[in-house]
Amino acid sequence: MFLLTLVSCIKAYEPKFKDNAIQKFVVQGMVNNQEGWQYVNISISSSLTNPAYIPIEGCYVEIIDDENNKFELEEYEKGKYRVWMSQEYLMIGRSYKTRITIPEGDILESSFDQMPAGPEIDNVFYEVKDLPTNVPDEWIKGIQYYTNLKANDEQSRFYRWQITETWEYHSAYPKEFYYDGEINHIFPPDYSDYYCWTTKKVDEIFTLSTNGLSENQYNRLPLHYVKNTTEKLSVLYSFMLRQIALSESAYQYWDQLRINNTIGQGLYSSQPLAIKGNISNISNPELEILGFFQASSETQIRIFTPPIENLELDFSNKCSPAILRLGLTEITPDMYPGWLMEDRGQPTMELMNYECVECTLRGGKTQKPSFWP
Repeated sequence: MFLLTLVSCIKAYEPKFKDNAIQKFVVQGMVNNQEGWQYVNISISSSLTNPAYIPIEGCYVEIIDDENNKFELEEYEKGKYRVWMSQEYLMIGRSYKTRITIPEGDILESSFDQMPAGPEIDNVFYEVKDLPTNVPDEWIKGIQYYTNLKANDEQSRFYRWQITETWEYHSAYPKEFYYDGEINHIFPPDYSDYYCWTTKKVDEIFTLSTNGLSENQYNRLPLHYVKNTTEKLSVLYSFMLRQIALSESAYQYWDQLRINNTIGQGLYSSQPLAIKGNISNISNPELEILGFFQASSETQIRIFTPPIENLELDFSNKCSPAILRLGLTEITPDMYPGWLMEDRGQPTMELMNYECVECTLRGGKTQKPSFWP
């Protein structure tokens, strides 16, 4: 028996179930074939009209394999648990489950899920593509990404893909001239708030089964679509693609979740009440548990896409300078510093809003990702 990473102290928790048909325990977790952190998230489902993440703190969480090796998870954020597992315990063909003791004492346990084999990612590519809209003769412009699957007969026939995207974007101008009772000149111009990066998970769920095909292969599987009405393609766009080989039961869960997922909502924003997972309440079997604990093998690839030739972008950088018709007296002390436009090295009588010079106001961060070229 192997016990790793002692869990933190259990805190008292009193779930308030007003309606068992609405509020239920939600467990999402997985073990993959890559040495590293393995995760389990535990929460309570929220109202369908007011979706929210409601974590359960202070649980005792284990991952157990079919050789009875046990790994205790630590709580690193509210309701989020993890354990580092070395490669010797992450084997294709081995089965894993999770067992959770919530602070009240109920025991939640998944069934075993067997880790399948999967291939490397074959390739990822895109095409410039126009999509129809509900308005005749109006089209959405952008790029459609695809991937190919090439697996052999010994590898899984059930797959899911997950995408985390990152893009670089810029402010309209660096910080150079400003007024705070007098005109100041920053030289050389300040670019500290000029370069920004945003990272987010793509909410869409991409699944595929080759179970009914003669070969364990598939060409041109559509992934996500990036519109020209976003700044994502303005400087440099990238995403990390995870290809996840699943068991058949895990595939059935994720494919149903894909079907039920509400367009425009986050993956966990809506609660898949009708989807049966592989987790049950051992202490109170009549209480349904949402979610799935899976064992999977995965490969990853990162791609970069520079600005697309002949794809005109149509988005707002939220920069809208205003002409100072009455001069600098229009800039009152509560507006300092008032950032001024520049023309041929001289300030003009145009006042820029902060979005013109601070890229973080559009949601990104100025820290360059470690993987960025």
